[in-house]
Amino acid sequence: MLAVGNLSESYGHRGFYPTPGNPPTTFHAWMFYGAPAQNAAQTYKRYTIDVLRTQYFNLLDDGNLQLVYEDSSDLYNTQNAYSERNIAELKRFSKEQLVTISGHISGMRQAFSKLSTNSTHIIQTLVDFVNDHRLTGIDIDFENYNQWTSKDYSDYKSFVTSLGKRLHESNKKLAICGPMWTSEEPPFQWKYEDFVNLPIDYVTPMIYDYQWDYGGGAPICPLEWLRKWTLKMKRIFHSDQLVIGLPSYGYTAKRGKYNIRNLTLQQIKRLDGYHGGRRDNSSAEVFKFVGDTVYVSIDRKAINAKRRVVESLGVRQISVWHLGGNDWF
Repeated sequence: MLAVGNLSESYGHRGFYPTPGNPPTTFHAWMFYGAPAQNAAQTYKRYTIDVLRTQYFNLLDDGNLQLVYEDSSDLYNTQNAYSERNIAELKRFSKEQLVTISGHISGMRQAFSKLSTNSTHIIQTLVDFVNDHRLTGIDIDFENYNQWTSKDYSDYKSFVTSLGKRLHESNKKLAICGPMWTSEEPPFQWKYEDFVNLPIDYVTPMIYDYQWDYGGGAPICPLEWLRKWTLKMKRIFHSDQLVIGLPSYGYTAKRGKYNIRNLTLQQIKRLDGYHGGRRDNSSAEVFKFVGDTVYVSIDRKAINAKRRVVESLGVRQISVWHLGGNDWF
């Protein structure tokens, strides 16, 4: 049962400035190309975001890399993709720029099988790209964790180890993201401790998507769940390596069902799924039920509540999914 009602003033924006003497929080943010995130630039131009993680590459199902170009005649599908103009803008508004490679299990398996015969092609392409464009490094986002076998996991670790070593030779950085779960034991082929001593600069546990375990009507990131995972990650990783992933998005679904469709806050507002909703005290998220349909939103107040949890535990790096159509702190 959701505990809904007015949140205390401690969840307000005023409560989130670092305690005197503590270092300020370093903010990362993911952004991707095309709809519904075309207006991502409005956020990073207005707010200070230290590290921008922008998706320029896809790992295709055949295991090959695809560099996605911004096309001025088709910005609906390509805005924020690769262009010299886009790179110059990212450099102007951030301290670090990480190029995200997004892939799924089929492409990952094909790529790793190719690595056995051509172990340098994908890695060389990525290293050359960030060197040629004088960018900070690479961000690997390979998901579908529930489908990974032990071999997939072993191949993944070998891949990021090789990529990290090559990037470090050029004084570049490597970031990865990893899954969360709600059970006592991990349901995936994944162990965070395995990555502590690998050549990885930023490890980002994505502490969201809680709704996929419980169906429509569940929060995206309950505050107590966030607290427990942040404490666990803090025990594993040193402060420079750990970047807590927080959500800024919403979803709609049938109550108790798994027909979950992720939406931006702007999309939910256009569907009249935000105004008139009630705030859930366990997550600070906004819930609106319309018949058997539920809309769950993360607005500025909700994301600041999550930020407060992380900062109160002494973690000073946060990455937000995602810019474009959503609120910032």
